[in-house]
Amino acid sequence: MGEATDRKVTEIEETRRQLEVDLRELEERIPAPFRSMKSLAGIVIGSTALTALLLRRVRSKRSDDRPSAEVVIRIVRDDV
Repeated sequence: MGEATDRKVTEIEETRRQLEVDLRELEERIPAPFRSMKSLAGIVIGSTALTALLLRRVRSKRSDDRPSAEVVIRIVRDDV
């Protein structure tokens, strides 16, 4: 890699480390009850999303089991 690329990679890694430090500090500042609420909200949202995906999959399988009806359209011209 060139020097410019090395500098960019180093800069990105430093920025990532700083963001992680800032995020940890912000999480530590959040009061404990709110951290619990955050976890609870994550569980609720995750469970809801998983349930929706599972229901969608079950319903799609159910509709695939039904025989499909064939539709035939015949066009008859009057001027012939």
